[in-house]
Amino acid sequence: MCAKVFETGIKGLEVMLGGGIRWGSSFNIVSDLLDRETLCHQIVANALRRGFIVYYLCFKEAPERVRLLMKEMNLNTEHYEKKRLLRFYTPLETDLTRASKESAELIKAFDKFLAGWMRDVTLRVITGKKVVVVINSVSAIYDLLHEDPKFKDFLTKGSSWLRKLIKVININIADLRHLEAAEAIVDFCIVLKNIDGIPYIKLTKMAASSWVPYTSTQNGIEIAEEFL
Repeated sequence: MCAKVFETGIKGLEVMLGGGIRWGSSFNIVSDLLDRETLCHQIVANALRRGFIVYYLCFKEAPERVRLLMKEMNLNTEHYEKKRLLRFYTPLETDLTRASKESAELIKAFDKFLAGWMRDVTLRVITGKKVVVVINSVSAIYDLLHEDPKFKDFLTKGSSWLRKLIKVININIADLRHLEAAEAIVDFCIVLKNIDGIPYIKLTKMAASSWVPYTSTQNGIEIAEEFL
């Protein structure tokens, strides 16, 4: 496998992706189904087992709930947190953001957090580390800040910065209602959707992609490769 490609550990998804995800990519997992977290955590688990650093930014789900979901998939979060490979952040749960009600104040507070966090990620990358960034969930920020015209520029700036770091994969988790906005700021989207009672998965912004059925269990999702 080419060193420029990140392997997700999910065979069917890698077939859909043509081998894996190019390092430097930014993508969204978009769905109203809980399977979006399951899929994300499968990818996270594979990254951690290979020694990559995972930064998990919690906007909608509390770190405690994310840890519980990961443990249900038999991922030992304590082990990886002790090794400083898995790092949780709650950017909107600070003294500054709790006291802020105006979107402009929230952006200012988040900007301050982001500046320090970006320095840390950049330091890891230039010292040879490979990094996976998870933002869960962009929809929560949209709910808070969608009326502010600066917000789209803010997201675009952050996404562009992450793409420049060639040893970084950026994963966003979003609600299905934000698919159009999500597509505007990432390289592609992985969409999970229930169609006539059957769960399907599809990649957007890729011409050959079509809806493919999948199954979901506590340990993860499996994509029906015979339909690929």
